[in-house]
Amino acid sequence: MRILVDAMGGDNAPREIVLGALDAAREFGADVTLVGREEEILPILREKGAETDEKISVVNARDVVEMEDDPSTATRRKPDSSMAVALRLLRDGAGSARV
Repeated sequence: MRILVDAMGGDNAPREIVLGALDAAREFGADVTLVGREEEILPILREKGAETDEKISVVNARDVVEMEDDPSTATRRKPDSSMAVALRLLRDGAGSARV
């Protein structure tokens, strides 16, 4: 099972999200795809020695849905947001679940 994770969503993102995904991959053997800004995600993976971890992959998404964005229009206005990209990946069968 591959879990698609919006690495840019949530408090202290992407750092805390990436660290949680790494814990899940290491402790439970989960296959995780982190969706978000590669330039922010990859340094965290490198810092933790996980840039080549086969359980973790990264899909770049340039945009982020911000707290002040209207949720009903955010995916239309930001089609390359981590939220929208992760949903498309789920739709296309690249994962079994999206968080």
